[in-house]
Amino acid sequence: MAYKVLMVEDDSRFCAIIQPFFARNGLEVLTAAHADEALALADAEEFDLILLDVGLAGALDGFALCRRIRADNQTVPIMFVTARGDIEDQLRGVGRPCRADDYIIKPYSEQVLLQKSLNLIERSKGLLNSGRVRQAGGIVLNMNTREVQVNGRAVSLQNKQFTLLALLMENAGRVLTREQLLSKVWGYDFQGETRVVDQSVRKLREGLGEEGERLQTVHRVGYKLQK
Repeated sequence: MAYKVLMVEDDSRFCAIIQPFFARNGLEVLTAAHADEALALADAEEFDLILLDVGLAGALDGFALCRRIRADNQTVPIMFVTARGDIEDQLRGVGRPCRADDYIIKPYSEQVLLQKSLNLIERSKGLLNSGRVRQAGGIVLNMNTREVQVNGRAVSLQNKQFTLLALLMENAGRVLTREQLLSKVWGYDFQGETRVVDQSVRKLREGLGEEGERLQTVHRVGYKLQK
């Protein structure tokens, strides 16, 4: 199931960029142009993340809206996405009583906004603090459910590919030889040659798409996953 995000933004240009970009990466985005519309959506829907602009049309600005949301919901992650970059504004956003979880300043990178959003969502669900969930860049692997997401998009892997990725993520930054990978993923009694490892890494890279570049080849030795 896709994570659901509420984006409160009165500039339709930003919504037109972020909504389809997040959708391609597995996040459903509902938009609201002003506080009243946002409050109505927050009452009617359950969101995994709320993105708030500060400058909004109407009686309530983003800070006031954040306080209203926090009064009813203490757990939903909130991130300010705004052109208001003064230190005073940033402290006002993340301090009490707003207590937003993050504050990003326009103009921003869509990739950075996506990654920060995913981090907040996963952390709020207790996933990033669990040893059963591993993350490297935009790759999130859940050992409990055997699910893999790349930048919020679900990726289907075969059993050996999943085990191979889990082993590389567990040892992120370290070089594992082909022999180590062969014995740990395929078993000590496997009769095949180490090139089966190369073939599986190649397929795994393809499955991970843009994040596949994190799987680095160490010439004549083996592979490592870049953190």
